[in-house]
Amino acid sequence: MRVLNHLLTVNDIERSEVEFYLAYTTRIFEFAESFEWNSVLNYDYHYRELQAEHGFKWGTYSPHMELQMLVPKRPKPSVPVQNPAPKEDYRIFKAKGACPFGDKCRYKHVKALPSNNSRQDATKNQ
Repeated sequence: MRVLNHLLTVNDIERSEVEFYLAYTTRIFEFAESFEWNSVLNYDYHYRELQAEHGFKWGTYSPHMELQMLVPKRPKPSVPVQNPAPKEDYRIFKAKGACPFGDKCRYKHVKALPSNNSRQDATKNQ
């Protein structure tokens, strides 16, 4: 909307063309659903340059630019990617018995086992 406001302020777009500009902007965000965002921004940049140079109506269909510039999004893997590295024990959890990150922690929460020395001391005292 800021770009539209700027275009209206500097008289680069007429009020009668606002509807076409809004349709073009909507189309850009529809592209973002199917194509890589970087390629959509590149397409938008070149489209705006050509529109300023040639003065065609906003939203004019440009299949050649779409085919050449827009890169489809990569499909997401159907199987979740497993982290090959095993989680290491969280030392702070072992010491304190609590973790501020909860389930989102990247470490394993394993409570510390009593050391062998404390077991031997306990048997000696009996």
